[in-house]
Amino acid sequence: MKKIIHIITGLGCGGAESMLYKLLKYSDKGQYYHEVITLMDQGMMGEKIKMAGIKIHSLNLNRKNLCASLIKARIICKECDIVNTWLYHADIFGFIVSKVLLKKKLIWNIRHSNLDKEANKSKTLKIVKFNSLVSRFVDCITYNSNKAFENHMKAGYVDKNSIIIPNGFELDKFKFNLDDRLRIRKELRLNKEEKVIITVGRWDIQKDYYTLLKALDKLKKQKVKFKMLMVGTNLEYSNDELVILINDYNLKDNILLLGRQNDIPALLSAADIYVSSSLGESFSNAIGEAMACELPCVVTEAGDSKIIVGNTGKVASTKNYLELNEAIISLLNNEEIDKLKILARQRVEKKYSIRAIVKSFDNLYLTVSN
Repeated sequence: MKKIIHIITGLGCGGAESMLYKLLKYSDKGQYYHEVITLMDQGMMGEKIKMAGIKIHSLNLNRKNLCASLIKARIICKECDIVNTWLYHADIFGFIVSKVLLKKKLIWNIRHSNLDKEANKSKTLKIVKFNSLVSRFVDCITYNSNKAFENHMKAGYVDKNSIIIPNGFELDKFKFNLDDRLRIRKELRLNKEEKVIITVGRWDIQKDYYTLLKALDKLKKQKVKFKMLMVGTNLEYSNDELVILINDYNLKDNILLLGRQNDIPALLSAADIYVSSSLGESFSNAIGEAMACELPCVVTEAGDSKIIVGNTGKVASTKNYLELNEAIISLLNNEEIDKLKILARQRVEKKYSIRAIVKSFDNLYLTVSN
């Protein structure tokens, strides 16, 4: 049995954390044994990982305990076959543990694509630069999107045993449910004549909600009756900056801020279309989950969003509220929208089933460890 130690920056509710959980959940337990090291605390995803029977080591890393944390991680990884790291900080930490302190196989898992200066902290870009310099010593680098691969090649990463493995989706969990649709629409008092639009994410510059609100402002001026459901961390009424933006565009009656929710499939079932306004994505979990719930999507050209959607939705340029608005109207008025719903689900089933994606990781572990 191969022993894999995963090192991740934290275990919050992001896309990387979600994909790690699904990988651990569906990996072949008879062939692979997994443990997780989180540089921070266990977070909300940590609870789900523990419930799946996976051991977690929390380092609560800071400047004072850096050396002690490296020593602890070295002990944990000493008998493993592969160290698999997730996100940039964990890549550095895992490199030191696996290649400097030990002589272990190392896989980096990169899940970020937009490396523009205005979309990233300067510290993040410095880490990317350092990682590019040592990338030649990594045994394999996986990317979750074509765009992530392309941009990291431009940033100086070495194309050594690189492989693209997209995100996968739990199709038995994310699926349309009519009862949920009726229940949620009743609970939120959504009128039949209102078109219901939804977006799921967090309050972050990469999501570009500024452009989304400008597109919705124009939509309202075009006399379209709609409700926008905004779901995710800090997409709530305690976010003063967001509330001010909504009020400035006079969208108070058109937007419901629902914050972080647990029953995402039910909320997706209640909507008519999904919108992603991101200026930076690698491979969007939210888009794939929406499509699995039979939601046609309006997306920007960020990351691999255009590839994910294919011919089942509409695409707009990033930072272009006019194109985003036109795409939303076009999809809402599409006479074949019921057909697009079916095609969206079928596309996810064919290309992004979680079991097929996890099988790709399992095969990679076997190849790298030999």
